[in-house]
Amino acid sequence: MRTLSFLIFMLIASAVLAQENALIKIQGKALVQWYPDVESKTEAKNRALQQAKVNALQDAFGTLIMQGNTIYIENKKTGEKVETNTVFKMIGNTAVKGEIIKVLKEEYKETEKKERIPGQKKKQKVTYIECSVQLLAKELKNTKIQIETFPLKDTKIIRPVTDFYKGDDFFLYFRSPVNGYLTVYLDDNDNAQCLLPYRSMPEGLEEAMPIKADKEYVFFSDKPEFNYFDDDFFKEDTYELYANSEKDINRLYVIFSKKPLNKPILKDDEHKEVLLDLGKENYSLPRIVPSNDFQEWLIKIQQIRDDLVIKTIMISIEKNE
Repeated sequence: MRTLSFLIFMLIASAVLAQENALIKIQGKALVQWYPDVESKTEAKNRALQQAKVNALQDAFGTLIMQGNTIYIENKKTGEKVETNTVFKMIGNTAVKGEIIKVLKEEYKETEKKERIPGQKKKQKVTYIECSVQLLAKELKNTKIQIETFPLKDTKIIRPVTDFYKGDDFFLYFRSPVNGYLTVYLDDNDNAQCLLPYRSMPEGLEEAMPIKADKEYVFFSDKPEFNYFDDDFFKEDTYELYANSEKDINRLYVIFSKKPLNKPILKDDEHKEVLLDLGKENYSLPRIVPSNDFQEWLIKIQQIRDDLVIKTIMISIEKNE
């Protein structure tokens, strides 16, 4: 009978945990004015998108109000304020209490109006851009770990780089305030390539790269100073970037957790012709998982794990300098 009670308790605890980490669909809208003299339409759309995300998160999880050293969450529907010690994320320079897991849908509508501008006698044509979004999101409950990470093209110059050219070397800087584990993927919308853990990790570390608190790491270099294992002869995977089009846009996912993750099923990339075109017949490509499968895995682990920090970094790769 004790075993049955324990089982019931475990089932209830699992149900509560799932409910606490539940992903929900939320919607938001935003209307911004487009100033063509100082910004492109793409930049105006991005402003509208960021504000629509903020509005959606605030409608779903409340608005953060800071008074002195106290943070309150105000329910936008009832106006009720509740004191909280929940940390927040910054989106579009606004503090929010939710985390976006995936953008499900985004739509834009452009309208023109004649309005009187201060200092002008006649009404002027003004253009507005409206953005409507549907998001998969999760309420923030626990303190998020503040990691520092960014891509590099040179191990001697430690500064963020997001614009690369075909043939550039690729490195990654990383630092965390706590111990944990790191995995890194590069998604080109067709496949997500596993960059870290390395192909030949030491035994017991196949799922993720162990990280020590406050230590500065530079990955994807085979120089001795960037060997973080006890084996002096360990060979890190190194990467050289290539582009399929004149300018490829890829997403770099840097995933940090306090405990190792169960990685998705990976397979070897069979696009050997890419290496032949680059004159790299003795090289190999990273292991891959289809992009859709990778995104499903990302959503799943965020739903069941509270110890995750995921940084998504957009990088561009141009064919010609």
